[in-house]
Amino acid sequence: MPKTEMYMAAGNTHKGIRRTSNQDAIFMDDSQGIWIVADGMGGHNAGEIAANIICKYLPTEIKQPSQTVTNAILKVHNQIQTASRQHTLYAGMGSTMILAVQQQQHLQIYWSGDCRAYLYTAGKLRLVSKDHSLIQKLKDDNIIDDQAAAKHPQRHLVTSCLGGSLAQPVIDNITLILGLNDLLLLCSDGLYNELNLQDMQAIISEKKASETRVNELIKQANQLGGKDNISAILIAHR
Repeated sequence: MPKTEMYMAAGNTHKGIRRTSNQDAIFMDDSQGIWIVADGMGGHNAGEIAANIICKYLPTEIKQPSQTVTNAILKVHNQIQTASRQHTLYAGMGSTMILAVQQQQHLQIYWSGDCRAYLYTAGKLRLVSKDHSLIQKLKDDNIIDDQAAAKHPQRHLVTSCLGGSLAQPVIDNITLILGLNDLLLLCSDGLYNELNLQDMQAIISEKKASETRVNELIKQANQLGGKDNISAILIAHR
């Protein structure tokens, strides 16, 4: 892990205005260069348990010597499944997640499910991750377009997560280098399902503190419906 802090982050999570609990969780450690957004799934608050297992144990696993980040993620996946077998109320629990890890000057992004990463560079915000979801597969196969996807009755169905019933989750990764004025946004679907790309770009492009911009993203998502838990982390150069 890096010994110098190149990046600094601001983040927040909110239950939204329709949900009674928050099953999202976030983790931020600028000194270790680890940032996580997790979006839990499951009844009886089991999703909250799964998301918190990720944020509690994944940073520790990542810091173990001679272990890849992918193997660290798989260990936590197995830990969630073990917990779900041991407690009846947690049966089948899981959580989607997205993780940014600093390696030297690079940021490595890993994800499973539909939490997302957006890169803000040269005044434009663009999606750099690709959802593991039924909707994404239908779009990839040219069965539906973006307009149909927004109204599809199974638009919230994910095809991978940590925990759940899969023996091994799908884990994708990309590597980025942030320019001095670039920003990386990690978020749960509660944010981007309420705010479109232009809305998010308008807020992120404001010359304000990162914490202010994160809170404004969450505030506007709530004003537009707040139907789900909302989490966001904004990473910038120090």
